[in-house]
Amino acid sequence: MLEGAPIRNGVSARPGAPQPGIGLALGGGFARGFAHLGVLQVLEQNHIPITHIAGTSVGSILGAAYASGAPLAKILATVRNLKFRDIARWRVSRLGLASNYRLSDLMERVFEAKQFEDLHIPMAVVATDLATCDPVVFTQGRLVDAIRASCAFPGLFEPVEIGTRCLADGGLVAQVPTIAARQIGAQRVLAVSVGLQDGHRGAPKNIFQVVARSVAAAQKHQIESWERQADLVLRPDVQHLAWDDFERASESIDAGVTAATRALPRIKKLLEPSSQPEDLFASEAHSHLWLAEVHR
Repeated sequence: MLEGAPIRNGVSARPGAPQPGIGLALGGGFARGFAHLGVLQVLEQNHIPITHIAGTSVGSILGAAYASGAPLAKILATVRNLKFRDIARWRVSRLGLASNYRLSDLMERVFEAKQFEDLHIPMAVVATDLATCDPVVFTQGRLVDAIRASCAFPGLFEPVEIGTRCLADGGLVAQVPTIAARQIGAQRVLAVSVGLQDGHRGAPKNIFQVVARSVAAAQKHQIESWERQADLVLRPDVQHLAWDDFERASESIDAGVTAATRALPRIKKLLEPSSQPEDLFASEAHSHLWLAEVHR
């Protein structure tokens, strides 16, 4: 059963006194999203505390792996050897070309926690409710179900059913989940966007490229809304990479390292004491964002 209640009046999923540090909002982008690990590497090397993580699609996988306590070196090694077959199995159906059920095996090998409640860093995973077209933000319960839903890119992967809801990729409604990061308590938000392009030039050559570019066209008009909730946005140079360039993982990671290194002075500035952040929960734009729990 899936239960949800709207977050109102700025009430965080994890109440408590503000912690020094930054919250990360990690966007989707398949293989391009490996750049998130480069950003994490720079933050870790420079002892930048991370108080919260919110992830969409591949950002949910990598963010949750790190939040679970898995060593970054282990996550990096896994990604550099990752193949599409490690996360998906082709299974043509009316709803998608493949199932992402194999994500559960990947998580079993890498993650140090299986439940949101056991994570070392508070985490939010964003998916899209295909019945209402609203975001669903998971912060409790089983990680695998929420992450599979967040990664179910339409047309490629079958939607994931949780309770009575049919869920798909969180990037449809939250390309970079900055709002979710604020809602779980992040006081300063560092957003990482790996862009909208699919890495291919010219006219689309298959149905997946058609769907991917259609989604990108819609996301292009969401940028202003999620950027407003970020204190700083990093855009690693990964536009030349295709969504399935898994064999070029090191290039993507290095792009994240470069972007975070260049922005390091500004990232450190986010840690400086300042006035209270604005009330980000008063606007009508947040009225349909739901906090959900995947029950054990």
